[in-house]
Amino acid sequence: MTIDVFIDSFGARWQDPPAPRYRAAVLGINLTNALLNPPDDPALADIVARQTGQDEGVRDYILNTPGAARIINDAVHELTALRATAQGRPVQLLVNCWYGRHRAPAIADAIGRRMREAGAQVQAIHHHINRPPVPRKHPRPDCPFCRIIHDGAPATIVHEWSDALAIVPRSGGCTDGHLLVLPRGHVADFTTDPVVSATVQPRPPNSPRRSAASGTTSPPAARTPRRPCSTCTATSFPAPSATASPCPGPTPPANKSPPDEAPLLPPLRTRPRHPVSDHQLFADPYEADAVALLDAAVAGVSA
Repeated sequence: MTIDVFIDSFGARWQDPPAPRYRAAVLGINLTNALLNPPDDPALADIVARQTGQDEGVRDYILNTPGAARIINDAVHELTALRATAQGRPVQLLVNCWYGRHRAPAIADAIGRRMREAGAQVQAIHHHINRPPVPRKHPRPDCPFCRIIHDGAPATIVHEWSDALAIVPRSGGCTDGHLLVLPRGHVADFTTDPVVSATVQPRPPNSPRRSAASGTTSPPAARTPRRPCSTCTATSFPAPSATASPCPGPTPPANKSPPDEAPLLPPLRTRPRHPVSDHQLFADPYEADAVALLDAAVAGVSA
């Protein structure tokens, strides 16, 4: 049996897209912002959110999401037209969401069923469906930071962004001018979602300072990041003080050259990028920032 339609689902978050099939004509569907991610729906039970797009509850939830039927119909129409003009070449469909566990597998399987009904020989592979469960980021009523962000609980807010806000700790902080930067999506700690951590951490150096009395802002002062506070569950950053000078950071040892050894980190991409563009693969606001930060980190280590 010769396969003429290959359907690959994957998660863009892992930066490991499937390789193009030999001689295949390729189509791509990015579901990252097209459909609601089931774990982001607070009405969905935790046990269902931990399942995958091949489980009945999650599959039915995704297929009944507004817009899902149109995506499936359009993909079937385009694949059928592409098969008719491929002159015997196979056709490959790439379906990605952010984590590759829920939306992409469910939509890929639905498209595969429709193509089989049309007489195509289909092979569907879900590359990231068994990756770690997706952390749920909807507000939690027992989280004091969620109450500040979403319920208006009392707090001294220094600055706000679309995905985070900075507050003054109620205890006064670990150092003079200590700030807490809270992501708007709930995460248990710094390690829960590296993408959230990578995009929230750079916020404080670029934040203007707000005067509590007047509400006016002033440009941010230059400063060097310090190590996050180990006692805080949110990302922390010491803000500049009116009397203290910015922390100069660690002083390198005198008359000591760096060792001649291999870079600490390997290149992020060890093979050519997939034909699908970065714009298609990384459409979420978190993603582009995180990829740029990681690339800059690797470039700095390799320099």
